[in-house]
Amino acid sequence: MASHPDTPIADPVGGTPRRLYRRNFSAGLIHGVFFQAADAFSNINTVLPAFVATLTASTIAVGLMAAVQGIGEVLPQMFTAYRIEDRPYQKPILLWIITLRWVSWAFIAVVTVLFALEDPLLVLALLIGLFSAFSLAGGVGTVVYADVFAKAIPARRRGRFTGLKQLLGYGAAIAAGWIVAWILSQPARFPYPTNYALIFGLASVALLVAFVGFAMIKEPPGSSERRSHDLATMLRTSWRLARINPNFRRLLIGRGLTQARLFVAPFFALYAVTDVGVASAAVGLYLVAQMTGAAVSNLLWGWMGDRHGNRAVIIGTSITGMLAPASALLVPVVGAPVLYATFFLTGVTMSGMRLGYPNIILEMASPELRATCVALQNTLLAPIALVPLFIGAISTFVPFPFVFAIAAATMVAALVASIVLRDPRTDPEGACIT
Repeated sequence: MASHPDTPIADPVGGTPRRLYRRNFSAGLIHGVFFQAADAFSNINTVLPAFVATLTASTIAVGLMAAVQGIGEVLPQMFTAYRIEDRPYQKPILLWIITLRWVSWAFIAVVTVLFALEDPLLVLALLIGLFSAFSLAGGVGTVVYADVFAKAIPARRRGRFTGLKQLLGYGAAIAAGWIVAWILSQPARFPYPTNYALIFGLASVALLVAFVGFAMIKEPPGSSERRSHDLATMLRTSWRLARINPNFRRLLIGRGLTQARLFVAPFFALYAVTDVGVASAAVGLYLVAQMTGAAVSNLLWGWMGDRHGNRAVIIGTSITGMLAPASALLVPVVGAPVLYATFFLTGVTMSGMRLGYPNIILEMASPELRATCVALQNTLLAPIALVPLFIGAISTFVPFPFVFAIAAATMVAALVASIVLRDPRTDPEGACIT
């Protein structure tokens, strides 16, 4: 007998009603794709360094923004994980966070068009202040999103969802890069500061659409039972894990060095604009190159991780992370076009890092230790987020190529750390124990 059209049909892989699964799948895609587009319009490695260069000649401002983003992404995670543990619904928290972000970019767009010419330092101060606020909120949102995502999408459909979200998201980011390039190449139609105000306005609109998508998600209730006795106990367990697991420490060293190298990325665009003298439209094309590198390599890294293990992905990431700053050193010899390779390889490295390191930690840790290990590695590496501030300070006294040479050498050290890393998939000594 045919089912009534209003009768929920259970999904064969998780007991989730099919209609609810499809709604959450579609709504999650809308949120993820437009969030990726918004991130491209406000990209910390391309758009923002170029804009900051129009407000001040100081490289410290760019380093400060990259630092607050890195700190904001990781600092609140351990505390947030503890605070939300017994909350059955997390969705309202993330809706407030997305609202903060789209309103902030709308406000920055208005301030830019009104005051960038008359009072650039005011615009810079507001930009840094708001960027700091929603970076910290983003660190909270990372933990909250993971919980909502785990409840909204059945386990055996998450790979399909993540793969499609990344594919469409990278496509949206590449399209955003072309739009940025077009806007910045039309000075008669979009004179400064209207051009950057328009770009930030588009970031706000994309985040608003992402807000609508996330609001459409139907969040199932979670557990209201608190599993951790107190935050101090969770922290003591975390420090013990770091102390007695040498392979975990090797992982931290490799990831820390790679993160430190990636914090050099915003200075590639600054170098291109201030020292090489490229046209402003090239910033959008650099963004296209970076997102194309991330999109293309995502398929390669995924195949390599499945076939040869995530240690192989981490080794490959170390190699491309070394080649990116090395290619920037060739600008005086080859010319400015080599910077497209620099940004392409940066995208490849970012994609590999986002795939290899999170996945290998899931293989290293037992189910009961996973959440603690994930939060622990992010917390222990939080000080690395101060690296771009240091880079911005020393770039005032030393040329950018010197910084890029240090970045390449850092990745040589990361390559060594990744080679001595034990693969938990094939080596029992690679697992985390407590």
